[in-house]
Amino acid sequence: MMQTPVIVTFANQKGGVGKTTLCVTFANYLVTKGVRVVIVDCDFQHSILKCRRSDLRKYGEGTVPYSVIEKEATDKDDMTELMEKLHNDPSIEVALVDSPGSLKAAGLVPLFVNSDIIVIPFHYDLVTVPSTASFIMFLDRLRQAMSGGMRARLFMIPNLNDGRVGKRSELLIWEKSRETFSTYGDVTPKMPKRADMERFSTIAALDMQNEIVRPVFDKIYAAMFDTVNPIRESNLRGIQLIENIDPKRKKKPAKASDSTAEMKVEFVEPETPQKNPGVSESAANVSSTSDDNSTDTTDNITEPTDNN
Repeated sequence: MMQTPVIVTFANQKGGVGKTTLCVTFANYLVTKGVRVVIVDCDFQHSILKCRRSDLRKYGEGTVPYSVIEKEATDKDDMTELMEKLHNDPSIEVALVDSPGSLKAAGLVPLFVNSDIIVIPFHYDLVTVPSTASFIMFLDRLRQAMSGGMRARLFMIPNLNDGRVGKRSELLIWEKSRETFSTYGDVTPKMPKRADMERFSTIAALDMQNEIVRPVFDKIYAAMFDTVNPIRESNLRGIQLIENIDPKRKKKPAKASDSTAEMKVEFVEPETPQKNPGVSESAANVSSTSDDNSTDTTDNITEPTDNN
């Protein structure tokens, strides 16, 4: 089990890969597991903060499940200070950070260096795969530069996957890229493209995407808590449950023949929060500029000339 609070950063230098959506749906997933969560919105567009404000106007403040904090990733010292505060906040167990889709922000190096997990969403296409490979290599060079001071575990999520798309030659490239990415971290199951994934909320229907995201998020959750069981009862209520907003989705009572197959949920008591190792101050001295002389071991994946 990782020491809590665990800092999970959603990042990729390629925009439009679904960082923000996965950050919010992972927060909602964690709430259903009874985890105390906070979101730090560092994206330039602050889409999560805007979503929260919209939710508050619509639903009010009575059932807010977690806080959403606005933060700019433009200053190294400010980001280092934020990481220190998050790592030593006993009121939370997981902090989720939505980072900018760019490597130009000065605060990204201390953010990456002091994260416990970095989640990298990507698409299987001929633009995103090379750009993601370049970003993974940047993180690998940063890890080497920190000489053991960067402990982040990488999880790559093939996001918005549509099994109907892709020629045979492209599918071979996707499989090769998956094998290459797996040498740097964990490649999760594919996250399917579903309309429900675009209808997320920070307050209501927190369990709406659970069936879609569970195969992917269970893998990350297990890395943090050594179990896929809830750490405590979540106590979702009212508008937080999809069945109270959309009656068509109300759970049907179990049939008599299914009673013997009913699963018992084991709640695992979380360990007393411990302080994580100190925030690495040397991260502020590492540049986020890629090293052109570094060796790219991504085999046949070619880095694009423009990653924006």
